[in-house]
Amino acid sequence: SQFMLIWYSNIPEEVTYFITRIEDYNLPFFGMLVMNFIFPLLILMNSDYKRVNYFMVMAGIVIILGHYMDVFNMIMPSAVGDQWFIGSAEIGGFLFFLGLFIFIVFKEMTKAPLLAKGDPYMGESKRFHY
Repeated sequence: SQFMLIWYSNIPEEVTYFITRIEDYNLPFFGMLVMNFIFPLLILMNSDYKRVNYFMVMAGIVIILGHYMDVFNMIMPSAVGDQWFIGSAEIGGFLFFLGLFIFIVFKEMTKAPLLAKGDPYMGESKRFHY
């Protein structure tokens, strides 16, 4: 919505932000748009897909990569201009923070039980199917 408002109002200092990204960063810009908006909209609207574990994992990975592309599109045009590439620093930084995230999540998951103890409806929940 912000893109539409800025483009329609034709504010020169704001339009240059998008022109740079559309002309020089065409593939990352529209790829980010697909990964952050179109893919989640089409896939996660249907409740049948949300019940399949590997589908949700795949959707989560695509959305995380889309957020990385969003940050990439915000930083790289002003930092390096049209001489962009995805090199070892970008891949290494992404893998570092991915590993840190996974480490923290699994470390915190070991501190508490994943199932509620003493819940009278737990057996019913385990047997429930859509």
